[in-house]
Amino acid sequence: MAFPEKLLNGNENVILDLRPHWGGIVKPAATLLGVCAIWLWVALTTDVRAFEIIMGVLVCYVFIKSLKTYLHWINEAFILTSERVIHRRGVFQKNTFEIPLQRINTVTVRQSWVERILTTGKIHIEYSGDQVNREFKQFPQPLLIQKEINNVIDKIKKNGMD
Repeated sequence: MAFPEKLLNGNENVILDLRPHWGGIVKPAATLLGVCAIWLWVALTTDVRAFEIIMGVLVCYVFIKSLKTYLHWINEAFILTSERVIHRRGVFQKNTFEIPLQRINTVTVRQSWVERILTTGKIHIEYSGDQVNREFKQFPQPLLIQKEINNVIDKIKKNGMD
């Protein structure tokens, strides 16, 4: 889901356009595969029709939950432009949150040891205004995101001093 260019300001450029880390859809996909395997095993090894029906309903339920998770995953994005940080999400109703880079005070990253191995984590942005901070979860390469945000902020400050 690329950020639409028509929503960019005059000289604004997209620096990063990321969707959440793939790890967010692993658990629902693994659950769906596991439930399908159990359903297949029940269907092949028992003659009890009630078990097959119950497992069929369970497979449908898990499929719908997995599809919902996938649709949310594919319709969420973290965008860094030369002027702002944008977080967009939503399947049918788009929710967009923007922070102008000039208002950002601090960018921190939190990663557990598992998140470090998977190169994912939480990006915490502290900014001035009504709400004082925002946390973005499960985005890939959070240290790169932090570095890029700080680089763009430094460029803005340097250009403002010239």
